[in-house]
Amino acid sequence: MVKQLLKLSVLFVVMALGAGASVYLTFVFLVASEETVVVPDITGRNVAYGLEMLTGLGLSSRVKASDYSATVPKYHVIWQDPEPGARIKQGRSVSIIISRGNKEVLMPDLRGMGLDHVRIVIEENGLARGVLSEAHAAGVEARAVIAQYPGAGVTINRGTPVDLLVSLGKRPVAYVMPDITGDSLAEAIDSLDLLGLLPGEIRFEVRDTAPRNAVVGQVPEPGARVLEGSRVDLVINRVNAEEGSRLLQGGGGIRVSRYRLANGFLNRHINVKLNCMGTSFDLIDEFREPGSEVWAFIPAHQEATVLVYEDGKLVKTEVFESW
Repeated sequence: MVKQLLKLSVLFVVMALGAGASVYLTFVFLVASEETVVVPDITGRNVAYGLEMLTGLGLSSRVKASDYSATVPKYHVIWQDPEPGARIKQGRSVSIIISRGNKEVLMPDLRGMGLDHVRIVIEENGLARGVLSEAHAAGVEARAVIAQYPGAGVTINRGTPVDLLVSLGKRPVAYVMPDITGDSLAEAIDSLDLLGLLPGEIRFEVRDTAPRNAVVGQVPEPGARVLEGSRVDLVINRVNAEEGSRLLQGGGGIRVSRYRLANGFLNRHINVKLNCMGTSFDLIDEFREPGSEVWAFIPAHQEATVLVYEDGKLVKTEVFESW
């Protein structure tokens, strides 16, 4: 009985050793059969090029971090693990740290640049937006930078906020609002043009005591302080039905305002503005050939005023009744 147990024990040990050896040899064989490659040196190389090298060898990459470097350019590899020359199995990954460029940067000169362009430059240099102030400046166009802090050429760290002083353009000139009541609409707009003022909302009222198509009301009122570029709302005495019928063209729900350019050699810039339903907008804003005719279509059943400008000069004013 004891001999049988001893034989069984010996047999069990032999079988266990055999199984263990088989597993070990199988593992060694499988591992040995995997292809190994030499890790290339991608430090100092552009990230895209380095990743292409790793992919070509059957390796993958893992970005561990990004950091500033005074010697390695932006978007280049600062560090890698495993180190160059090490042998690893295909399919393994190589950890890398990517350069964010030099932590210090020379402050660019932003003066004279448009604000939209400046914001792009600030972002490209890794800087932050600081305080934005505005002021009138006669020699600097609107939305361009007048001054900056830090100043141009100063060495600063990335992430530093940049304060800007931006131009509002030249300071508008103030005028005393003239009295244009009694003038025709064309005369009134000419007076506004001379002061750099713009026609605003144009309304119509019936005033039997005033000449037809004359200005009978204005806002701002005469004597008020107005700034160059301000809009002036006007009230016009309505034309009578006979005059309105003469201006009415066609019966398809629209009316037509026509203007013919004089003969010549150079194209002219034509701007046709429509003031209708309390809103002013451009119907035509383009260059036209000499001798050509401009047609502007006006919605029917609406009070409307058409202003025609040729090379910036008002050349025609036309009023349409709402019937």
